[in-house]
Amino acid sequence: MAIIPLNQKFHTIENSVVTKERGSALVNAQKNIYTMQDIIDTAGGGLGGTQYVFVAADGTDVQNATELTAAYVTAQGMSPSATKRITIIAAPGNYNFSAEFVMSTQYIDLVSLDGNKSIVFNGSATIRVNANDVFVKGVDVLTKQFKIGNNLNLLKVENCKGGNNSFGGQNGVAVSGTFTNCIGGENSFGWLDSASGTFTNCIAGQASFGYAANASGIFTNCSSAEGDIFGYFGTASGTFNNCTAGTFSFANSGLASGVFTNCVGDLQSFGNGGPTSSLTGSLYYCRLIQGNFASVSGSGVTRLCIDGNNVINNQG
Repeated sequence: MAIIPLNQKFHTIENSVVTKERGSALVNAQKNIYTMQDIIDTAGGGLGGTQYVFVAADGTDVQNATELTAAYVTAQGMSPSATKRITIIAAPGNYNFSAEFVMSTQYIDLVSLDGNKSIVFNGSATIRVNANDVFVKGVDVLTKQFKIGNNLNLLKVENCKGGNNSFGGQNGVAVSGTFTNCIGGENSFGWLDSASGTFTNCIAGQASFGYAANASGIFTNCSSAEGDIFGYFGTASGTFNNCTAGTFSFANSGLASGVFTNCVGDLQSFGNGGPTSSLTGSLYYCRLIQGNFASVSGSGVTRLCIDGNNVINNQG
């Protein structure tokens, strides 16, 4: 691959035209011939700066994955730090990885060029985020698992999508980062462990949001069309604003001790699932699609809540 010196200038001419000076060996010795491909190679295939690397994604899906991997290696060599974050900006396209794309270095962020879910992992492998202080935006792994490490409290994920068991949906992963406009399948956002992070406009399937442990984070406009979410088997001790869930949610079989405002649940929700469940939290303007609210205990209160029979419930 020829690299063009920066002090060269160009005049273009049809490739078939002979440009050598006949009888002038001195001139020919001082002349270099370059093609448009050499210009592309010199520019490195895209833009770059002191704190960003650009992925053009103008090849096949396999080539795009190779380019993104190379960009990450480049970013690692740019001395990322808390005062010098490196952002990889990836153009929309399909990225076909045969092995996991692992984000293991702090302060290296990955964002889509258009801000949409346009970095599409269409191959057999997915993404795995192990580094704590990183920002990921616009990654869609389709039906695969969007993998994150345990208790990454500084992780920020925005406008990303995964399948079942995404965003802390594997055993031994507590979810404590910040998630905005993210979509997961079943068993997502803390399945067998706690969901203590900040979740805004997130959607998940069944058995999600601290399903078997503690939904202790801040949940705003989060929802599931299914049930068994928000601390189903455990505790719902967090702050819940405008959240919607199906049956057996909001600590169905455990302790509903958080603050719930404008939330909607279905049958046996809000600490009303059995002999070991209780409602000690505060419910304001909440609604049940079916059934009745549990009787409050301790410092629990309900204010202007409506049960499944359209009866206003005020307790405590």
